[in-house]
Amino acid sequence: MSEEAQTENGLVLNISGKHTVKIAKKASAPKPLMQQLDDIVAELNSVSQKEVLFFFELLGTLNNAGLPVIESLEILTRQTKNPKFKRVILRIRKDMEGGLSLAEAMRKHEKIFEESHCSIIEAGEKSGKLNEILKELIAQLEKMNHLRGQVKSVMMYPIIVICVMILLTVVLLIFVVPKLESVFEGSENLPLPTRILVGSSDVILSNWLPLGILIFLIVGGFTYWKQTRSGKKTLDNASIYVPIMGKIIKKMILSRVARMFSLLLTAGVPIVESLKISANAAGNSMYKEKLLLASDDITKGISIAENLSDQEKIFPEIFVNMIAIGEKTASLDSVMGRVAGFYDEELEREIKSLSKLMEPIILLFIATGAVFMILAVYLPIMQMNDHLM
Repeated sequence: MSEEAQTENGLVLNISGKHTVKIAKKASAPKPLMQQLDDIVAELNSVSQKEVLFFFELLGTLNNAGLPVIESLEILTRQTKNPKFKRVILRIRKDMEGGLSLAEAMRKHEKIFEESHCSIIEAGEKSGKLNEILKELIAQLEKMNHLRGQVKSVMMYPIIVICVMILLTVVLLIFVVPKLESVFEGSENLPLPTRILVGSSDVILSNWLPLGILIFLIVGGFTYWKQTRSGKKTLDNASIYVPIMGKIIKKMILSRVARMFSLLLTAGVPIVESLKISANAAGNSMYKEKLLLASDDITKGISIAENLSDQEKIFPEIFVNMIAIGEKTASLDSVMGRVAGFYDEELEREIKSLSKLMEPIILLFIATGAVFMILAVYLPIMQMNDHLM
């Protein structure tokens, strides 16, 4: 009777206990160096929300044309330019060829596809209405990306202006002020703006290494802290109470939660699971904790509106009242859709008001900096002229 034994290097056959034959396995050839470098570079890339949206749009178009999902993914692999996303789509296609559903294959790439996306796709596959579900998902993602883009565009202008102002100030303090200081040397009773400017320059030039290390430690420490559970919770809590921007952040969260909840319910996902997924999609730990608690309490007979009614600071009365109406009329999906639309309109108005408010604030900031620099340079010159006269 023959026996087999597996070794690391091959297959060993023991025939009748007398003769041993070793059949070596074909060793897998190592990847070429350039291919290994390509793999590393591809993994370092990130996948943007726009690329994910394009993926769903093209998948929906091809599916609507009657093309099977696996063939659609093959076309998407050729169309995608991002090397990392191309590899992800290729793995999804291989997983589907191995017997997994589209949602199951997508769940393996949680950093790219949110759980809400996977659950919606899963509901569409189970109901046989993947095409209709994809259309609705694309529409909702387009709205969320549009709002996110508007907020980013409003905030980008002041951030760029502030960064440029800081850079110019540092260059001025390092290269320009030391030369002016030699001109003012010997002058007594320099004006306050000049003393501040010269003092700042001296501090930077004489302590540039400790200051650089301190800035590095502060930035690194803050980056690490905000990724911890306590840090994320503190920042999430603080973000919704920031003047002006806090209202916009809160409405964005409520719009996202309402839209995702509506879409999941429309897709046929059970209410408890829909609320849990919407909680994870909120992007804020405070909202996530409260919504997860509400999803657990549904099984105990406590309604969502009743559960959220004691959190007026994060869930406005109108939001809770609309949920109560939806629960009483058994039309929570459509009501949540209208709530999302309401907050979208509110956000549009808030963003327009913010963009108008930013312009005078930025102009005032630039004017204040310019006036300070002019006074710091010209006041001692005028003072010197007075002494000469």
